[in-house]
Amino acid sequence: MAFLKPPKALLAAAGLLAALALPACSEPPSWQKLLTAKISEQYPSYKVQATADGNLLVERPGLAAMPVDVKAIAAFCLRGPKDCDYATDQMLLQLAR
Repeated sequence: MAFLKPPKALLAAAGLLAALALPACSEPPSWQKLLTAKISEQYPSYKVQATADGNLLVERPGLAAMPVDVKAIAAFCLRGPKDCDYATDQMLLQLAR
């Protein structure tokens, strides 16, 4: 019986989940941490900092720093995977400008 190789995207997703799960052993995951991981994965040269109000500030080389409204994105994510994907994709597109 031959085994099928899993698609690279599936392996990448599994790796990201594993990386997020390791720190979760000591503290619960947060929207800030999940979005920080998503931004860092897409834009490795960007620096992401948590702000006191629960949002993120993304420092982009050669561009102005940009705030990310974590609560607004989290609200979309709570509505379901399609809305979450849309919100995070829009966030990443805004960070590229």
